[in-house]
Amino acid sequence: MNTPATNRQYKNLALIACSTQFEPSQVPQVTAILAQHGYQVSCHYLQQNISDFGYVDTDQARAHNLIQALLDPTIDVLWFYRGGGGALNLLPYLHRYKQQLLAIPEKVIVGFSDVTAIHGFLNNELGWRSIHGVNANNHLEMETANQQPLPDISALITDGIEYNNVLPLNVLAQQTASISGTLIGGNHTLVAATFGTHYQPEFKDKVLILEDIGVTFRQLDRYLQQLLFLKDFNVTAIIFGQYYSTEPTDQERIMYKAVLQRFAEQYDKPVYYFPFFGHGKYNQPFILGENITLQRNIISVELDASEYVTLRQTPLNNADH
Repeated sequence: MNTPATNRQYKNLALIACSTQFEPSQVPQVTAILAQHGYQVSCHYLQQNISDFGYVDTDQARAHNLIQALLDPTIDVLWFYRGGGGALNLLPYLHRYKQQLLAIPEKVIVGFSDVTAIHGFLNNELGWRSIHGVNANNHLEMETANQQPLPDISALITDGIEYNNVLPLNVLAQQTASISGTLIGGNHTLVAATFGTHYQPEFKDKVLILEDIGVTFRQLDRYLQQLLFLKDFNVTAIIFGQYYSTEPTDQERIMYKAVLQRFAEQYDKPVYYFPFFGHGKYNQPFILGENITLQRNIISVELDASEYVTLRQTPLNNADH
């Protein structure tokens, strides 16, 4: 397994689109925002020749573009422009280049939603770490649909992450003082699309994050029943993110949480809730393919337990990879 270079500043950034078509007129604004944060931005791989299905190109062309970007030694960070659909179709092409990709230094990719398919391949097949975080075009919606600050890639890698407001959803999670595993997952629809295929991840010793959008609470209930029925679904723990809409009513938030809690009460592993990642106003970053620890909070000198737990991921440069 390759390790990221410790002396990188992670400022050489390339934008790429591998899923649904994008609006070209908005690209200069996105690049300007990234440049303001100190990134040197290349649009060489931000190509588009819209396919019949509304993807940025054919499957083969999109895969070739992605592979070339992954192999490009001048790029430190590959930031996906947007999600949508179609990334799952690229997995067979990536698999054909697995040996070439294993031979190069690990590259940081950033994105979420449809990018989950690419994260899964890099994490599970190559052993790379990657950042589950906002897509580049989300920054066009700052102060409206998106209120998540632009993540500092270098800081994430050198400092790690910590969130102290993760809520246990079942008794097992409440009673567990500390639990850890390798983080995998992302968008629920994309993760579920790999079940029973060659690209299904190995779940043993893994902590799985899941989020989604545009799924009714009844559809979510069906998704969760699938997890209960799934063979060899031996994850260490699950962390659910946001499933409700970007402008939810109180009733909607409560209903989706109730569906998740019902599943948690039936599941025999710790289940947690952190609705601050996913398709919402807040999409806190995670480091996929890296160890994660969930630890019960202590709120007083008498060692009373808080209702929340703290989620931590250590700096990548200190990881034993």
